[in-house]
Amino acid sequence: MKILPFLLLGLFSCTKYAEVNRDSVGTIISGIETELYQLNEIQWFVGKRKEKKVTQSITFIASLPKVEEDDLKYLTETKGIDSWILRLIVRKGGEERDLGSLYTLFKPRLEGRGVSAGAASSVTIKIYYAAAYASERFRAFKCPAFEHNKKITSMEIRGSEEPMELIILASSPYTEKSQLIELTPSSFNGGLSLIGEYFLELAPYDSKKKLIHSSFKRLPMSISVKEEESVEIPSCAGIHEELQ
Repeated sequence: MKILPFLLLGLFSCTKYAEVNRDSVGTIISGIETELYQLNEIQWFVGKRKEKKVTQSITFIASLPKVEEDDLKYLTETKGIDSWILRLIVRKGGEERDLGSLYTLFKPRLEGRGVSAGAASSVTIKIYYAAAYASERFRAFKCPAFEHNKKITSMEIRGSEEPMELIILASSPYTEKSQLIELTPSSFNGGLSLIGEYFLELAPYDSKKKLIHSSFKRLPMSISVKEEESVEIPSCAGIHEELQ
């Protein structure tokens, strides 16, 4: 069977790269495409005999902008930009709250120890209930801390992939502590209830000097946790393992 040349071209040219446009006025990164996908509930079997099932956390994957190697080199050498920083925002009712941030380097520091030298193509986000966030010890409780008994019954990914652009501006300090992501998911504390809409916001970042080089731009897709129910756990009545 013969494969026509134009079909081969299509097979190897499907990756879409953002464009770094430079002129005398400034620098703009255009054609940025991202996606949220693989939204999952992490279940937690609780009770003295692990007879009940609640939700421990939710996870999803966010793809990162793809930029040509020459453009990444330009951003690093001329602007000091060596990574993407992502900020997680939750909207509950009419209020929005910053849950924290993570950043991923264009060139991983673990290079040479079995990790690819290229920029990460995606990050995994995990949002815990407060009862499971604190530590592995808390996650091992048969009776969850803070009387947690919530189970998510409805959640979805909203929005669609839409190209966006970032205008490189004068740098400004980013004083919040941010997590470096290389091999493990980034974890956030969603509180006693996870109902709400979760957004990611993106900016180019200088991780050495803790500077951002544009305003944060909200990604066009979001995660919506719409409903959760309370599960009765009779064998845990009155038990507070977190206080023992």
